[in-house]
Formats: sequence, C-alpha cells, structure tokens
Amino acid sequence: MKTIKNFMISILIGLTVGVITVIGQKYLPINLNFLANSGAIWLIPTYLLSYYLKQDKLSSILVSIICLISCVLGYYLFESILNNHSFFISMYMIIWLVCALIGGTIFGLGAYYSNNKENILNQFSQNLLPAVLFSEGVNKLIHLNNYNHMIPAVITVTILGILLYLIINRKNIVKGKNIITFVILSVLGILFYEIIYIICS
Repeated sequence: MKTIKNFMISILIGLTVGVITVIGQKYLPINLNFLANSGAIWLIPTYLLSYYLKQDKLSSILVSIICLISCVLGYYLFESILNNHSFFISMYMIIWLVCALIGGTIFGLGAYYSNNKENILNQFSQNLLPAVLFSEGVNKLIHLNNYNHMIPAVITVTILGILLYLIINRKNIVKGKNIITFVILSVLGILFYEIIYIICS
C-alpha cells in the first residue's frame, strides 16, 4: 500500500514538473528559458523524492523512473493543450522517455545509496546532483554558439552545480574522494549530454 502511494506521489510530482516546464518555456524571457527546459533541473525533484521516501533499492528506482516518465508525458500533453494542436508521439518524446529510463535508474539508485552511508557508492551518490547540473552547464558552454541567447541561464546552472557541491560536502570539499567522484561524474555527465546533443541535432 505504501509503495502504491509513493508511485502516485511520483506521478503527481512528475506531471506537475512537466506542466511547469511548459509554462516556464512560454513565459520566461529568452535568456532564462533554458532554466525551464533543463534535464538536470528535472532530476532534482526526482532524486529528492526517492531520497526522502527512503525505500528499498527497486522501489527507489521505480519511483524515479515513474517521476521522469510523468515529467515527459505531462510536458508533451500540456504543451499540446496550451498550443492547441494534436498530441502525438514524436522522436524527441521517445528520446526523452529513453532518457527517463536511464536517468531514473541512475538517480533512483543514487538516492538509495545516499541513504546508506556505509556503502562504497555513497560518495558518488551524494555528488550526483552537483555533477549533473555542472555537466549540463558545461555542455551548453561547449556549444555556446547555439546557446548564446541564454548565457545567464547556462551560467546559473553551471554555478549552481558548483555551489551544490560545496553545500553537500561542506568541510570536506577538498577531500580527495569528493573531488574525484565529482570530476568522474561530471565527465560522464558531459559525455551523456554530448550524445543527446548529437542525437537531437
């Protein structure tokens, strides 16, 4: 019963995030529009939801996947209503649904291991959110010619990743394993965003 309730909460949060994304894209100024259309931003509620529900490993993964799938469906459904066109399954929608499966698995596991301080993966898990924010910002900076109309938002996400790293690790910010895990995760994140960029180009 508790698991079903958690799934319902996940769906509700995901749909809400998807709707808010569409509203943000429509009404935010162009130089801040990226903040409403950031994959990393979507991962924040996904991760925190699984983290605070404190579930077993499988449930944590499923909650994260369901949340991200709901984000995608909420976005495309509300976008079709707001812009008055038929809802259809596009290539981009399929790409983001696949990303939801991958991201949900990684960040669901991350949330689970963040609650298990003794596990060797705990350090990686704690630095997931800082790294994904930082890596998305860096990826946009790499392709700045395509994103120079939204530089303030790109810089904001990049700095937010660094600040989150400092907040989470506090007095251990210069500790070797924290820096190494952040760098490894950031490099992997940049590579993943580069793959998405190539596929969507």
